[in-house]
Amino acid sequence: MTNCPRCDAPVSEDDGFCRNCGVQFAADGTSVIPYRLILTIIWLTIASAIAVVLVVELKKVILDLVVAGFLALVFNPAVERLRRVRLNRGQSIAIVVIVATIGIASIGTLIAAPLASSATKFAASAPTRLQEAAQGKGQLGKLVTKLHLQSQLQKASSSLSNTIGKLSGAVLTVGRRIASAAFRTFIVIILAIFMLVEGPRLVDGALRLVPQNHQDAARRIGQTTSRVISGYTTGVLIMAVLNGVVAGIAMEITHTPFVLPLATWAAVIDILPIVGGLLSIVPAALFGFTHSIGSGIAVAVAIFAYQQIKNHFLYPVVVGRAVSLGSLLVLVSVLAGAQLAGIGGAVMAIPIAGVLNAVVVEISRYRAARRAHEIASDAALETRVAAPTAERPPSRIRTAASRIRDRRARKTPTPPG
Repeated sequence: MTNCPRCDAPVSEDDGFCRNCGVQFAADGTSVIPYRLILTIIWLTIASAIAVVLVVELKKVILDLVVAGFLALVFNPAVERLRRVRLNRGQSIAIVVIVATIGIASIGTLIAAPLASSATKFAASAPTRLQEAAQGKGQLGKLVTKLHLQSQLQKASSSLSNTIGKLSGAVLTVGRRIASAAFRTFIVIILAIFMLVEGPRLVDGALRLVPQNHQDAARRIGQTTSRVISGYTTGVLIMAVLNGVVAGIAMEITHTPFVLPLATWAAVIDILPIVGGLLSIVPAALFGFTHSIGSGIAVAVAIFAYQQIKNHFLYPVVVGRAVSLGSLLVLVSVLAGAQLAGIGGAVMAIPIAGVLNAVVVEISRYRAARRAHEIASDAALETRVAAPTAERPPSRIRTAASRIRDRRARKTPTPPG
């Protein structure tokens, strides 16, 4: 007779297996690994390898789904607000998507059209301007003369015509990339629309897969996710618009050319965390320097001052409360997102980190509640064990038997002494 190593139940040597848990034993009494466990491990290994291959091959599709889900969560609060004014969900989704599409197209038009026409004019007049600057004409020529750059400009003007001739191939490449990005954006918007339409059904189906005792926690995590993403997006858009307004006012005061497209660019690029504000300074300052050195310096100082105000005052209040993350976690999240998925990953890294933080908080809360329940149960059990045991009341049968004995004792005569 031996004991089972799994359940510690007594096992007879003649049986060859544990009748309690089913573990098999070899002739020498050692446990044998079941063949089902071996097959399970093999199939899990194969399934894991297939999953890794699918993730690698479908990386772009998975990223599109993540971006579409992000957009759906961003649009959902606006859809819910429109539903409160007696519109059905389909009408609300249509209005939100149309407004968002018009806004994106307008931003692209404001940036691309003026810059494209200006780039064409600049490419046509660049050799002449360089020659004039090399001869000391104009404000740029005076600056070149002070810095003694005439020889370098003469060399640059001779090679610039060849460089401009090669731009046609680069323009075609950029055009293909823009068309591909536009098509991918269209696919993402379509996916986001389907997610908005099927959103309540998807949420209900996901909650059915969660055990009953964990559904409240899953529902709280979903609400926190929606709040984090919508709050982060709203805060980032507000600060981006403010950056564009500050840049536009500074460029208008200093008479910098292309105020509207450059201000729009400053607002759009400010959506990028950490580096977006610095990238918004570069084109605005460069075009400011084309007007005058003071204009370029004034524009750069104005945008940089707003970035300092945003980083130290606005960002902690507007975004910090939404995602509840420290500065170090924000930086690490942005770097990891940029490494994994480029610009899109950097933009979505902070809200995803905020969602993961909410999940960790919910898990910690669940563990603390379970631990408190276990402590309370142990204390109640110890109280019951330590309490004195009360005397059990006599049962009916025992009471009747005692009555019969007493009656017989009274009827039996006492013998004379």
